[in-house]
Amino acid sequence: MTIHNTDNKMTWVAHRGIATQFPENTMLAFKAALSKNIDILEIDVHRTLDNYLVVIHDNTIDRTSNGTGKVKDMTLQQLQQFDYGITKDTKYTGQIIPTLDEVLKLLTVHSQKLLIELKQPHDYPGIEEELIDKLNILQIAKDKVIIQSFNQNSMKKIFELDEGYELGVLISRRKYWYKQPAFKKIATYAKYINPHYKLVTKRFVNKAHRYKLKVMPYTINERPQSKALEKLGIDGIISDNPNVLM
Repeated sequence: MTIHNTDNKMTWVAHRGIATQFPENTMLAFKAALSKNIDILEIDVHRTLDNYLVVIHDNTIDRTSNGTGKVKDMTLQQLQQFDYGITKDTKYTGQIIPTLDEVLKLLTVHSQKLLIELKQPHDYPGIEEELIDKLNILQIAKDKVIIQSFNQNSMKKIFELDEGYELGVLISRRKYWYKQPAFKKIATYAKYINPHYKLVTKRFVNKAHRYKLKVMPYTINERPQSKALEKLGIDGIISDNPNVLM
């Protein structure tokens, strides 16, 4: 993939694993994604009461498990008492919340990269340093991981740690529907600007590329959407079912 995507090579990102078919952010969904011809696996990270980094999208377990409560208010042992597959389908009963360690170890035997989204880092003081320490302890190659967040201050903090990981900024539809992001400013610390797909226009892509930012919109699950976005010159697609779109 090149900055301007002149070779038309699209980067395919599995959003929370193959989330249309399997329970999202579970080892089952991750293994399914990594068995496909994807380029990057995307996950979401929160922190438990006893300081474990766990992989889940929401700050509560209500939607994706048979339990209730906030991730930050429970220990890992408490969180792992609940089932994270049954809400998708009873045939997936028995899935537990993964730790970041488990996912990182899984990636060491696969060629794909990992895209880690820090969810609501303002709720977890010091999570940036904790994540970097984890990657260093497990000796994860710098070019194997991309870190992103909607929280730009969080990404600036990681940039200032000067550890060499590529960073991305997520751009929400709600915040940027009537205004453009500060591309030039974001480019001083990030390599990716990943917007809601409805924000993507030719102007958006051209301006991002002007500042050498790669554009990977989220979350595209239909082929007409992906084809239209590819024509605009985007660099990658974040999808719940990239195996189908490819």
